[in-house]
This record gives sequence, structure tokens and C-alpha cells, in this order.
Amino acid sequence: MANATVRELQRKSDAAWEALGGPLEGMEAYLELTDAPGQWTAREVLCHLLFEPGAKPVALLERFATGDPPLVAITPGAVTVTLERQRMTLAELLAALDDRDVFGYLATLGEAGLARRACIPVFGPLLGTDEVPLPVFVGVMFDRHWAAHTEQVAKIRRAAGLPEAQYTTPTTGVTP
Repeated sequence: MANATVRELQRKSDAAWEALGGPLEGMEAYLELTDAPGQWTAREVLCHLLFEPGAKPVALLERFATGDPPLVAITPGAVTVTLERQRMTLAELLAALDDRDVFGYLATLGEAGLARRACIPVFGPLLGTDEVPLPVFVGVMFDRHWAAHTEQVAKIRRAAGLPEAQYTTPTTGVTP
């Protein structure tokens, strides 16, 4: 069952990557563009998906526990564009988002490992509880979090006057 769970999470990740790739196609010259005043640029969206500088997704997942769930504080809407990130090309930003380590780590876990939880307050309103199992956390990050920001990039793409991207949203399977 653990392998089936990890395969399903990998499928969600693959769908999220595919969906994000469509709107980002040809966006290199538009990384500093927003779709409206006060909104994030495409670069800021990608930096937000990267989390804080130095953040290691596997280290975050390793904090989940079988016993008393540790508190994992996630600040919604946080975006950090460092000087290094400001200089990154679109390809470099996408390479930094590479999630292979996450799935390599998840593949090492059995049922008990995948059942580990963390207390993530920001998930309370979304899920009805802030005690989040590891697969739910990873799934929500791709199904909902990446999907929302894919839509944001699509708006920026339209603001740049680029043709509509063809992509499928991870949660609905529908081309917008």
C-alpha cells in the first residue's frame, strides 16, 4: 500500500509539473511581470513555491512523527526573492523546484512512516483538522497549492499578451 500511496503522490506531482509548465512556456522575458498592480510577479510565484532560502523539503517531511505531532508553522503568502533568486533564469528556478528527493525519501517509508503526522495550523480551515498525515500534506501541496499558483502564472501569461497555454489542472483534469 505504501508504494501505491507514493505512486499516487508522484502522479499528483507529475500533473502539477505538467500544468505549471504550460503557462511558463516562453515566459523567460516576463518573469518580472504581474497580472495586476500589487500582485506577485512570475518570479515571486516561483520563489514562493521554493519556500524560504535553504529550505529542504525532505527535512520538512522528516519532522512528521508517529507520536505527538510536531508543530510545523507555515506562513501563507510568504515569498522571498533573494539576490541569488533574482538572478536565476526560468530554467534555474524550475531546477531548484525539482522534487525528486521528496519522492526518493517517501519511497523509503513503509505504511507506518507514511502515517506520520504534523500539526500544521494553516491546514485547519482547509481540512477541518490541523493534524495532517504526510501523504495528505504532500498531496495538498501539489493538488491545491501548485494548482492555485499555476492559475496565477496563467494570468500573468495573459497580461504579457502571450497565447493561452494548453495545460490540465491537477485537481480537475480540465483544460482552463
